This record gives sequence, structure tokens and C-alpha cells, in this order.
Amino acid sequence: MPLAGIAGNRELIGGLEAEFARRPAHAYLFAGPRGVGKVLVAKGLVHNLLCERAPGPGFCCDPARCPTRLAIGAPAARARANAPAPPRCGCCSGCVQVALGVHPDFISVARQPNRTDLLIEQVRDLIDRLGVRPARGPRRVAVIDDAETLNLPAQNALLKTLEEPPGHTMIIMVTQSERALLDTVRSRTRPVRFGPLTPAEIAGVLTADHQVDAARAATIAPLARGSMSIALALAGGAAPPAAAMIDALGQAPALDFAAIQALAQEFFGARDQAVGNFELIARLLEEMLCFKLIAAEITAPSPEAARAMAEIAVRSDAAALARLAEAALGAAGAVDAMANSRLQAEQFWIAAGRELGARS
Repeated sequence: MPLAGIAGNRELIGGLEAEFARRPAHAYLFAGPRGVGKVLVAKGLVHNLLCERAPGPGFCCDPARCPTRLAIGAPAARARANAPAPPRCGCCSGCVQVALGVHPDFISVARQPNRTDLLIEQVRDLIDRLGVRPARGPRRVAVIDDAETLNLPAQNALLKTLEEPPGHTMIIMVTQSERALLDTVRSRTRPVRFGPLTPAEIAGVLTADHQVDAARAATIAPLARGSMSIALALAGGAAPPAAAMIDALGQAPALDFAAIQALAQEFFGARDQAVGNFELIARLLEEMLCFKLIAAEITAPSPEAARAMAEIAVRSDAAALARLAEAALGAAGAVDAMANSRLQAEQFWIAAGRELGARS
């Protein structure tokens, strides 16, 4: 089946395909971490509905490896990798138009570049387009990405369409934080919750689809925090803040409040950045705890980082490492629920100084 090539969340995807074959809902809310394939699955289901050659679970396009989709915005990446152009697409015209974002019955809405939220004007345009009967397919389908950035007027404007949708429409909202949406919006959608990818799934995609060396993929995958987009950024040479976080954990007992404020400003100033870095810290602490308790080999960005993590683990109490990992995950959840990210960071690093200051 065309969606079979998407890594992770296999049971969930199979359930969605079966549901679409029977009686799909009029509105869905795809929620889960960044980089786990939510948008890719949503657009695959659009192909499911609008494919003109084999609509349904056997639609003709392969959204995980579609040459047309990969060609969009990819010439520079192909040039860097010295890779050939993708092969000619064999999909039907409907699937090609969905992949290109020009199908008359497919509406894609996302936050505009350099904007912090989805605008009410975008929602009003979406509502107007959904009111028109389908031009070619059985339905008009909208995918709203970055749904957590819908401001309150935009959410309220969308509410009536969710309450009384035209019979020929479907809306798929995609969000990293469903709690950022109004209860009235969430209650009128069918929730679908995606989980993070496993390190094995991430490593498999890196090696099979992105030609990353297996040893390097195995090192990157545990640091990606279940996110394929983070893994690809790391594989592309993006410098993760892991080294800075390890250094801060090592110095935590000696950090004064000015240093803590500087950490909070640099690494926890934005919500998405803070959530990601708190999750990264939790992962690093988990590695230290496993080393402390069962002498497991530490997975780290470099041998120097592994040695620094081992030193922290040796001099720290196991219970303190566990409490601090739990505190990092709690802070990530609080920020995801719209708590002040810098305040959460300040509280975490004060706790880190206290927990890691006690000798094991």
C-alpha cells in the first residue's frame, strides 16, 4: 500500500486507512511531536480520496518517495549531494496535482513565513473555498498545518464550519500541541495522536532514504528525540545544543542566577526551542542514568561529550539524575501547554544545581 513506506505509527496509519475505506469523519486533529510524519500521512490520505486511477488505500502515488513531491524545493539539496534528478513521475494527474499543491479540490493552509500565527484572513479564504462544490473529486479536502498557531479570532471563525460542515468537505488539522486549541475546536474533530519514532525507525530512514552511513545514523538516531526532521538536521550538519547542555549540567552546582538567566535566554527563549532542549536534556540524563546503573555505553554526539557525561554520572546520585530527567520532561510539558519557557528554564537549572551538587 502507498502509505506503507512511511516510518513509524504503523498501527495508527493502518487504522486510518481502514476508516477512510468505511466512513471517514468530516474533521480530524492530527496531534503529535514535530517530525513524526503527521503532514505526510495527512497528504497521503488526500491522495487516498482524490486519486483518479485507484482511489482508496491502493492509490497510485507513493507519498513517502513521490518524485514530484521530492522535486519541490529539492534542487539545491540534490546538487549538494551530487544526486541525479528524480525519475519521471508515473502518478495520475490528480495525485501529481495534490503533490504540487495545485489540485482544485485540495486546500493547504500553513503559517506564512515570518509570521507567528495563522491569520483569520487565511481561515476566511479557506471557508469560502470549502463552500464551493468539488471540481473533480468526491470531496474538497483541507489540511491545516501549524494549527496550534491559529489565533483566537481564527479559531472562532473556523468553529462554525467545524460544527456544520458542507457535506462534501473534510478538514485535517495538524498540530504539535492540541492543548493550544480551544476546547470547542478540539471537541468537533476526531483526534488522532501520533507518537515519536523509535531510534531504529529513524536510523532506517536515514540509511535507506538519505544515504547516511549506518554507524553515523545509529549515533544520530537516539539524539533526534523521536523526530525525523531533527535527525535530518543533525545529519545535514546542524550543530545540536547537546554539548552546551552537557557543559551546563556539569557546571550546574556552580551556576549563579546571572548564568542561569543567560542559559534561559539563549536556549529556552522560544517555545519550540525550549521544548526540544528540555527533551534533549531528559535524553542525556537518561543516558547518564543507564551508565550509572548498568554501565551501558553512552550514546553522545562525540567521544568528548560521552566522557563528560560519564564524569557527571559518576559523581552524581542515581536518584538525583532520575528526578532531574523527570523535571526536564515536566518542564517540556508545561512549556508545550503555554507556560513561560524562560521561567521554566530558570527553575530547572536551579533544581539542577541542587540535585547535581549532592555527591553520590
